[in-house]
Amino acid sequence: MRKTFEAILIALSALWANKLRSFLTLLCVIVSIMAIIAVVSIVDGMNTYVEEEVITQGTDVYTLERVNGLSALTNFDLFLKSLRYPNVTLDDADAIATEISQARYVDAAAGTSRRVSYRERYVDQVSIQGRLSDYPIMGDWPIDQGRHLVPIDVTQRRAVAVIGWDVAETLFPNEDPIGQRVRFGGRHYEVVGVVEEKSTILGNNQNVYAFIPVTSFMKHFGSRRSLTISIKTDDIDAVPTAMEETRALLRLRRKLRPGDDDNFHLATSAALMNLWKNISQSIFSALIGLVSITLVIGGIIIMNIMLVAVTERTREIGVRKTLGAQRRDILLQFLVESTTLTAIGGLVGIAVGFFAAYMIASFTPLPYAVKGWSIAVALIIVLIVGLFFGIYPASQASKLDPVEALRHE
Repeated sequence: MRKTFEAILIALSALWANKLRSFLTLLCVIVSIMAIIAVVSIVDGMNTYVEEEVITQGTDVYTLERVNGLSALTNFDLFLKSLRYPNVTLDDADAIATEISQARYVDAAAGTSRRVSYRERYVDQVSIQGRLSDYPIMGDWPIDQGRHLVPIDVTQRRAVAVIGWDVAETLFPNEDPIGQRVRFGGRHYEVVGVVEEKSTILGNNQNVYAFIPVTSFMKHFGSRRSLTISIKTDDIDAVPTAMEETRALLRLRRKLRPGDDDNFHLATSAALMNLWKNISQSIFSALIGLVSITLVIGGIIIMNIMLVAVTERTREIGVRKTLGAQRRDILLQFLVESTTLTAIGGLVGIAVGFFAAYMIASFTPLPYAVKGWSIAVALIIVLIVGLFFGIYPASQASKLDPVEALRHE
């Protein structure tokens, strides 16, 4: 242990004596570890975000849509074909709620963006969403004031709205929003509820929206549009059965023959999770290849620098051997020096990597997460690089003949 500590002190002294050379030597290691930490932090942050979104929606929820949006990334021909499918309608939602025994809650959604105004105040680009009264159960929408939409709002096509926190704060800074009438889409809507403030994720402000009955939405904004229907079952085990029943019901309603393809799309949150996992794994695989090349280059540079150090310190090695140092002592000294060199580069790379991830998260919508395992992996990698590329120089140093080494000029 004492010899190892002495070797580390000698390594640090050598690094300090040649600061510029040490920095240039470690540059490849620093860049490689920085890339690992930054990308892992961003990818883990995205994974956490996607998982939280899936948990918020619920794993016992599946959706019915006209178009499979994910097919634009995986099968563009299928995506183009699905654009010609029939619209998903409110009648489909009613049929699912009536015929599918496992469908505990059913929501139908359509959306657009409009300016929402109240007297002289207004908010631009507010997401106007037509929903059924079951929408609070499909997501995280805790009410702060007033109430959510109720079934009678939908059946009677009432002009009522539940607004997001930022909309309420902007339009009603000094008064109670409940009972006030806001204007959008050329019509007035009575505010019946305000949803609690939600945090911003991926740069998306989740508080700029208004929920209105989907029947009112289609009456005021046009009925020739396709809906997205969300179905929630009693538990996750009932989802496959409910989806098959829904598929059979839709095929029957659309008079599809046994050999015909579905002209609608059913999906669960797991599909989004699987797609994202494939994307993140691809990013990670590409990163491994790039970082491996950079680390090999950095390792070769370290090996050459260590060989130069062996040449510069030939007389020192001769003196140590003359005074009784064993071959393994010289071997240990240079191995410790190479691993110390790479470890310092790794620590600097970790710090710079986390700082880079923080800066990216600060100036872009991308979140980041600090994972302890990424630090451990980065340190293990740099130590392996230091050992692997330090073996040859250390071996050469340990084999020096003490007499010849003392004669070296």
